[in-house]
Amino acid sequence: MAINLYDTRTMLEAKEVFAPQSSCLRDRYFPTSDADIFATKKVNIDYKDEQNNKLAPLILPEAGGIPVDRRGYETHEFEPPMVAPERVLTSQHLEERQAGEIYGGNLSPLQREANILSDDLADLTRMIDLREEHMAAQTLLNNAYTAKRYADKYGSQGEDLNIKYYTEGSNPATYTGSGWTSSSTNILPDLAAMADRLTSRGLPATDVIVAGDVADVMQGNSEIQELLDNRRYELGGIQPEELTNGAVLLGRLNAKGHILNIFVYSRTYTAEDGSTKAFIPSGSVVVTAPACGRMAYGSITQIEEYAQDFVTYPGRRVPHVTTDSHANTRVLTLQAKPLAIPNVKNPFIYSKVLS
Repeated sequence: MAINLYDTRTMLEAKEVFAPQSSCLRDRYFPTSDADIFATKKVNIDYKDEQNNKLAPLILPEAGGIPVDRRGYETHEFEPPMVAPERVLTSQHLEERQAGEIYGGNLSPLQREANILSDDLADLTRMIDLREEHMAAQTLLNNAYTAKRYADKYGSQGEDLNIKYYTEGSNPATYTGSGWTSSSTNILPDLAAMADRLTSRGLPATDVIVAGDVADVMQGNSEIQELLDNRRYELGGIQPEELTNGAVLLGRLNAKGHILNIFVYSRTYTAEDGSTKAFIPSGSVVVTAPACGRMAYGSITQIEEYAQDFVTYPGRRVPHVTTDSHANTRVLTLQAKPLAIPNVKNPFIYSKVLS
């Protein structure tokens, strides 16, 4: 029996073709496990109450024990937004020479179709990867995800999407310090205070994510330079190490006992209006730890063209193909319903340190 390359299940079996590629903020701070891929359109998370600092009770020998309260929890339900870039394939595409093909063309229309399908899947996957990286960055910065959803034309007037992970009037996962300069003495104290906000709640604080201009100020700061040169004190070290996708491990600092990895993240993306923006904007600092959250995915329900039935697919990427035989067009859509969710309340601290 011939294999239909455009059947959804066939394409899902070849998922390595459009598997998510490495992406620094998403993969380090919002990894995905099988438990994060839901069979429903909504996803949920349980937030346990904060750990209390009560001492265990001392008892008289005959008392046996004294009951103590269990930690409660609250459940929050979110509906991830749909991400669905698509490409249109026409008969004209199959009649024209493709990039890399010899002059005059040496491929059949069927071979061109297979090549175009592969290239389109790679491009659409990359676009979704970038959207998920944007979600991860905005969640770290704002403890929320705010964007626009579009109905017909990308970049047109859209509907606001606003998902918040706090109930207070403003984001509680922020720290206000004085501005950093090459001569200021508050950089290490500010980093220590931000880390303390997490560790005092029993949360880890190991990573500092900074924008490129913040890294320049830190490297040019006389106090930090002097401390870094004091090897006997072992306050830290600067040994830049390039990581994946625009991230650089600048070095490690000891901020009042907190050993912090300093990551510079200068990667950019193209926004809906065509402008180039940084995932971590100018002057920004975030203190957190790996796996502070997770990237969860809602399921996708679609009508299968060849069966004409509704089918629900849980997954990180779900392809959908429709054909218009009259217009001689085929549309490939790659769909996902991702959402970057903190594992606990406020597992990161953001600060704007440069004006």
